Amino acid sequence: MKAHDFYLRVAHALSGCQLVEQELKLYTSEALELVQKCVAGRLPFTMTGDDFENAPLGRLIDTFNKLSNNPTLVAELRKFKTERDFLSHKGIAHCLDPEGELDDVSVAQFEARLAKVKPEAERLRLAIHEEANKFRGHLWFGE
Repeated sequence: MKAHDFYLRVAHALSGCQLVEQELKLYTSEALELVQKCVAGRLPFTMTGDDFENAPLGRLIDTFNKLSNNPTLVAELRKFKTERDFLSHKGIAHCLDPEGELDDVSVAQFEARLAKVKPEAERLRLAIHEEANKFRGHLWFGE
């Protein structure tokens, strides 16, 4: 296998991770908009989604945990983060032999893990979206 092809497959598989982050940012932004709407005129509240624009995945999950009531989804997101961190930060180096060439056995094991991350990212993205649907009506239409 050519290294270039392998790296492209890694990037494609991990693209879903960015969508999970984006969905968490959207959830946070909308949740904070609802808080602002509910406390308007009663309490100064200046937090917005912009405060989380460059937040790493771990901070986004911690914020989601504080703004939601779904500990199961939070646990799944934390597990996902652990796998994503390995795949994106250590995985490629794990597949290299001492000469810096791709090791076919390690690549095969890595690709098996990569194959699972994209569908899991999509499942989690949809779960976060559905969690936000629980309050979106109040945000858009009021009581």
